[in-house]
Amino acid sequence: MANYPPPYPPPPAGPPYGGDWRYQRRVLKQQARMQRDMLRAQRDAYRYQMRSTRRSSILGPLLLIAVGVVFLLIQTGHISARYFWDWYGRFWPILLIGAGVIVLLEWAFDQYFHSDDAIPRRRSLGGGVFALLILFGLAGIFFSGMRHGHDIFGHAMNFDQNNLDEFWGDKHESDQALAQALPAGAAILINNPRGDVTVSGTSDDNQVHIAVHKQVYTRSDSEAGNKAQQLSPAITSEGNTLSVTLPSVEAGRADLVITIPPSAATTVSANHGDVHVNAIKAPVTITANHGDVEASAITGAITTHINNGDSSFSAHSVTGAVSVEGRARDLTLSDIDGTTTMNGDFFGTTHLERIRSTVKFHTSRTDFQLGRLDGEIEISHSDISADQVSGPLTLAVANRNISLDRISGDVSVTNRNGSVDLTSAQPLGNITVENRNGSVNLTMPEHAGFVVQAETTNGDVENDFSLPGEEGGNNRKTINGTIGKGGPLVRISTSQGDIALKKASVAPIPPTPPPPPPPISIHGSDGASVVIGKEGLNISDGGGTKVVIDKNGVNIRTHPDGSSVYVRNGTRLITQADGTRVYVGSDGTHLTTHPDGTKEYVGKDGVKIIIRPNGRTVSSPGKPLTDADIDKRLAEAERDADKAAAERDAARNK
Repeated sequence: MANYPPPYPPPPAGPPYGGDWRYQRRVLKQQARMQRDMLRAQRDAYRYQMRSTRRSSILGPLLLIAVGVVFLLIQTGHISARYFWDWYGRFWPILLIGAGVIVLLEWAFDQYFHSDDAIPRRRSLGGGVFALLILFGLAGIFFSGMRHGHDIFGHAMNFDQNNLDEFWGDKHESDQALAQALPAGAAILINNPRGDVTVSGTSDDNQVHIAVHKQVYTRSDSEAGNKAQQLSPAITSEGNTLSVTLPSVEAGRADLVITIPPSAATTVSANHGDVHVNAIKAPVTITANHGDVEASAITGAITTHINNGDSSFSAHSVTGAVSVEGRARDLTLSDIDGTTTMNGDFFGTTHLERIRSTVKFHTSRTDFQLGRLDGEIEISHSDISADQVSGPLTLAVANRNISLDRISGDVSVTNRNGSVDLTSAQPLGNITVENRNGSVNLTMPEHAGFVVQAETTNGDVENDFSLPGEEGGNNRKTINGTIGKGGPLVRISTSQGDIALKKASVAPIPPTPPPPPPPISIHGSDGASVVIGKEGLNISDGGGTKVVIDKNGVNIRTHPDGSSVYVRNGTRLITQADGTRVYVGSDGTHLTTHPDGTKEYVGKDGVKIIIRPNGRTVSSPGKPLTDADIDKRLAEAERDADKAAAERDAARNK
């Protein structure tokens, strides 16, 4: 057609491509295929373009980092697992709020910095992040229910080492008893990698008595016997130290009950297990990695290292110094004569009572020192309270409400984000209270003399001493003046809180009592001795016979053959050399226990019961006794006899 000038002639009549309909269909299929490939290419190009503009959210990495850090701190003992999950059960919705805030900030960032982009950016969380958030939400609901005492899944979940041991097989138990002589003046070292340790200074035969209770988990009795044999303690002596060491056996533990002479210095190391020490008249050193520690009736210093945030420490009736270091949950101390030092991280409640020397409490959040404690102190996550304290007292803390009642001597308190309530008692000392974002209430003895300087910002000032208040710039209010004849300086400063200076009748704190006089000792050339002290009288004839008479009316006579007689308030306990024990209660009840297991009981009502290995005889003047009545009478008499024996041992070792 190019040879013809326009207009061009019409095309020839008839269908295109001639009359070949097969060729026509093939061409149409090729065109459809090309169109489909073009649409696919456009779709892939669009997807690639959209993916190139999509950005992953930072929320996922932040969650993983936070979870890893928390579990690392729990595993290393820097955070108490118990209190973390308790806290999480209360505040877990904060996690969802934080996640939402992060996503919102990312959206705002894209809108501000990339709003002019031709193709808008998109943020993607991903299915893994959503799964983590759902998991955290379910965990929060579960621990929230546990906080309120609800059992969400029907059974409380409690996993400990014993639960894990059960996977090794059935539980097999056995016992072992050992004895070892301990030279005079020797120390004892106890190491138990897994199991409880109980040490009592009640041995009066210069020997160490060891009772081992073994627990192993196996599938067969033969293997249980082998593991029980491996759990036998190794007793070695090096220099002036006797060592008792238990091996570490897989799926096995051994609880130790050890009785030692009271004058032996004691060192205990327990990796997984509780430690109990009592009635020791020498220094005590304890290391516990995963377990509670309890010490009582110790005449000597106590040094304790605790390395787990879920463990607790308690000490009662200690005449020496007490030192606690490491990480623990609760601390409970009472009736301590020596200096008390607590240094570390303590995640629970600290309760102190009657500490007759200086107290030092230091953690990453609290620094508390005082001269003497006649009352009690309680330190928790949100509050600190103290009653009847002799200064100097120094307290530096944050985010706590402080209540100090009847505090004498110098006082220095620093706080923020909490209130301070202080009642001072005679004899007065200088008082300094510095607070931020909290009120200060100070009560002084009504007839005391002192000089006051008080200042607050954005708060009010009131006082019961008719001192005029002054107002300055920046919403500052002050009171200054001299009360009575003057005396110690009282300085108070706070912000965002009120100051109240009040007066009341406050009982003075008594002075420190003088130390008791030293005991009087008289010793003869044949080994006989007489010791007179504040607790009573001790007499020894040199041949092994000893008599103890204390101020409470206790009379104890012991003989070289191991027999003894104990009398107190009408109660008598006789222990014979062959092991026979005769108990006579103050109500007339008699119980005689023989080494072969025979028991002879006579009640105050005339009932007679004789239990022999081959049977029993019962004589009752009244109605017949049932088996339950017989068991109850024997159990009560044995309980009273055991109580008398414990009182005898405690009095003998004072």
